[in-house]
Amino acid sequence: MRIYADSSLLVSRLYPGDTHHADALACFRKYASATWITSAWSELETVNSLRQLCLRQPGPAMQVPEALRRLFRHWHEHGPFERAAISLDEGLRECGQLSAAHATTLRMRSADVLHVALLEQINPDLFATRDREQYDLAVKRAFRSELVP
Repeated sequence: MRIYADSSLLVSRLYPGDTHHADALACFRKYASATWITSAWSELETVNSLRQLCLRQPGPAMQVPEALRRLFRHWHEHGPFERAAISLDEGLRECGQLSAAHATTLRMRSADVLHVALLEQINPDLFATRDREQYDLAVKRAFRSELVP
């Protein structure tokens, strides 16, 4: 099984201080034999979000996000993560189509829309997210999806 996880789920999985860490960990355990797919977009958003944690009060020391970034990279080199080849240009065109089709009925942040737009190229068996709006859009696009608490 190939699962594409958005950055909200990845951050929760990577950062033990996240309030949803246990739920994210349970999801990864549930699909322990799966190949977890990332994109250049999900990797950037995940690492950037990890760094943004330092701005919280109280937040982690600056070394924590860097250590988690290295762990994330290690997981790509030695499993269970695999990078999908994507075209951001194609993804942005798909974003425009999604916006035209759904923006008047669904709340759609641009960053969220891009995750769902990339599903067309990645074609995972499952899309896993903690973001209700991404989940709703993915379901409307007929992608098998799981909303992780």
